[in-house]
Amino acid sequence: MTSARLLLVLFVGTVVGAITGLVVGGGFKAEYLAILAGFLGCLSGVTVRHLIGLGPDDTKTPWLVAIYAIIASLAGSLAAKEVSDFSEITAPVGIGALAGLFAALLLAMLLITYHTHPGHSPTLKKG
Repeated sequence: MTSARLLLVLFVGTVVGAITGLVVGGGFKAEYLAILAGFLGCLSGVTVRHLIGLGPDDTKTPWLVAIYAIIASLAGSLAAKEVSDFSEITAPVGIGALAGLFAALLLAMLLITYHTHPGHSPTLKKG
């Protein structure tokens, strides 16, 4: 079920990033659009993972990890902007979706790192 939660975070981050790109459209420069889409994608991924309990792993996301992930979303957003420049994606929806996906990937890596203890295999834990 942990992988289902991570897939949920990735899906929500990507969808929210794409919707942000669709709503904002050409109103912002691409860099600012990517930062906004990554921030909202990461924030919504943290919120959805925190609110939805799937299976035996009912641990919540600590707010400190959420704050680190939101800060890391800046790096993911700007990386998505560079990838979109390299691949010549100019549509705001594409830039937003990439920014949301990259920010959600960084969030997922932070969650995996937080919930795995050194020397132990990753296990599900109650409460």
